[in-house]
Amino acid sequence: MLTLAAAIQCNLPVVTSLLTDTTNATVCANQLPYIWHGNPYSLAGTYTDTLINTSGGCDTAAVLNLTINPLLTSTTNAQVCTNQLPYIWNGNPYSLGGTYVDTLLSTTGGCDTVATLNLVVTSLLTDTTNATVCANQLPYIWHGNPYSIAGTYTDTLINTSGGCDTAAVLNLTINPLLNSTTNAQVCTNQLPYIWNGNPYSLGGTYVDTLLSTTGGCDTAAANLTINPLLTSDQRPV
Repeated sequence: MLTLAAAIQCNLPVVTSLLTDTTNATVCANQLPYIWHGNPYSLAGTYTDTLINTSGGCDTAAVLNLTINPLLTSTTNAQVCTNQLPYIWNGNPYSLGGTYVDTLLSTTGGCDTVATLNLVVTSLLTDTTNATVCANQLPYIWHGNPYSIAGTYTDTLINTSGGCDTAAVLNLTINPLLNSTTNAQVCTNQLPYIWNGNPYSLGGTYVDTLLSTTGGCDTAAANLTINPLLTSDQRPV
């Protein structure tokens, strides 16, 4: 009996466990799909596969533990004035308003960063002054500065409250004075000579300014010659 039992025990099959192969993978979202055993995976989770052994040995039970880390995000909201362009972001210049996306590659083995720029470009405010003055009103004072020559001038008014600056423009026109000359010759017995409401009794050149009441330029002028009276001794025979 003992011999028979021993013979039966020696003929029992030997059970061998499947081999196992576990892969723990952590990837970033921009590295998907993750390829494992020739198949793509885009969702985090645990996956199994059986690797068939064609040489007569046991198959292998393969396990994938897939972890997906999201990309880091960074958003920059920028509002600039046109005179502050180009706007430099991540080392690149931008001159038009809009939304821009950039990927900042990680140098430490972590996930990359998806950076977003929301750029708003605000135009400079404008302030135009059209000034017409007469020559005797010079210099024309604009923003604290004197101007004596006709032309177009620009100035920038700095905004200290955080808004955009103002681009100021001066269009300056200079009208000359009107000239009116009176040449008067009178005798001494006709003195005083009245000119522009004022009396004159000596010969000479006088200048007066006639103020314009119509918005035009003033008028200036006057040459006065006084001839003495001839006496009886001086009259021709």
